[in-house]
Amino acid sequence: WYQRRVREAVVSTQSTGSKTELKKNFYPGYYEYKPPVLDGNHCTRCSKLFELTEEGEYVRSERCIHHSGKSRNRSTRGPKGELDKVRQYDCCNQGDGSPGCAVATGHVHTVEYPNRDWTSYFRAKKRDRAPSVWGLDCEMVYTADGMELARMTVVDYKGGTSIDMLVQPTARVLDYNTRYSGVTEKSLSKVTAKLFDAQKALYKLITVDCVLVGHSLESDLHALQMIHRNVVDTSLVFYGGGYKRGLATLSAECLGRIIQSADAGHDSTEDAVAALDLMKHKLKTNDNVKL
Repeated sequence: WYQRRVREAVVSTQSTGSKTELKKNFYPGYYEYKPPVLDGNHCTRCSKLFELTEEGEYVRSERCIHHSGKSRNRSTRGPKGELDKVRQYDCCNQGDGSPGCAVATGHVHTVEYPNRDWTSYFRAKKRDRAPSVWGLDCEMVYTADGMELARMTVVDYKGGTSIDMLVQPTARVLDYNTRYSGVTEKSLSKVTAKLFDAQKALYKLITVDCVLVGHSLESDLHALQMIHRNVVDTSLVFYGGGYKRGLATLSAECLGRIIQSADAGHDSTEDAVAALDLMKHKLKTNDNVKL
């Protein structure tokens, strides 16, 4: 029933509104990319300007002091009980402009989806078989060329793992982002698979009519350099409070399941299964589903 209900919900949203949502959330193939005018590499975490050599080495060694969380609006009580709204980082509850609470060995940057004509992106093929529902999650690392794919996991609608593979980035790795990616230098040291190998594995598995379920899937699709229309993004389904809610928060609230708590970082299999189970929970409790 789950696969059928997800497919029905996706079909019911194949409209201009659905395309607008994909465009607004920067899904590949649904917006026109306009490259920013930059005067160098600005660190994604602390905004400082830094330089890299052609080989991807730092020109100058410098620590990156930053906030690991995001700045969000918070409601607080003033000294007289009045309600005030302030912006605080969710990592340390400090306000905007406060010193960073985390330290990294170097600066990093992201390249915002550089292929505006999408010529290097692939699409799934139309095949003569019943469409199915898959959970997808990818882990990325910071490289000299921006964020690159380092792990891809695909699970079936029952939560069984169909693909779980590590991927060797093309450019020099600046930061393995282990706290979030779960990927380490050691785990990638003997990996030979490249982006093309991950794309080929996914291409063989799914069809153009399959539904991909995940959290903030636009990031995964960009890492895979893939265009796909039939998506269910749990960050949009459960959108609230003026911002996208984290997968770990939703999992704890809706499923009573604690995820992303390991010191070793996130687990893409755990995250993919959680996204699928969130949709099962949503479909069982509320048919008014926004996909």
